[in-house]
Amino acid sequence: MKQSYYFSELSSSYDAEIQDLLSDSEGKSALKARLAEKRQELHSLLAMIEFAPEMVVPVFYDGFAFTNPKAMAAAVQCEPDDGDFPTWDRLSAFVKLEGWAQPLADAVLGEGAGEEFMVTAACLEYVRKFDTAAPAAAAEDDEDGERRERGEDEDGDDDDRDLGEAGDDWLADQGFDSAKS
Repeated sequence: MKQSYYFSELSSSYDAEIQDLLSDSEGKSALKARLAEKRQELHSLLAMIEFAPEMVVPVFYDGFAFTNPKAMAAAVQCEPDDGDFPTWDRLSAFVKLEGWAQPLADAVLGEGAGEEFMVTAACLEYVRKFDTAAPAAAAEDDEDGERRERGEDEDGDDDDRDLGEAGDDWLADQGFDSAKS
């Protein structure tokens, strides 16, 4: 899926955030519980919607249905600073919020940067769900999802090395020294 630099960078960070939420310190599946916690803490997270949106977008995990994939594909190719970045009013015509997500969206839209954040959230969720080149979506209740959460491929082999390299690359992109250095 073709993405602007903005969405390409953020989707990598968003995927890392979701991966972090997948399991607890004992390796047990924790995504549902951690998403519920984030949703309850939304008001304290609102301060981050401008400088770390990938940390807040998980409150909308599986909260969007997309009625016009072509419009969404066009939206993920836009940069916030160019004139063609969609407004939430325009993009919301192609997005349906789940009932539980509407009060969260109302809280976000009450913020100064709320409309741009909602566009970002919808686009990141669209990329997570439909980008075939993106890492596999998190699944909690099936055996394959549990295997992915443990860092194993379908044959049961450990692919932590690839995940570790991706983590190192992400840290380096954020300005930190990676473990490779």
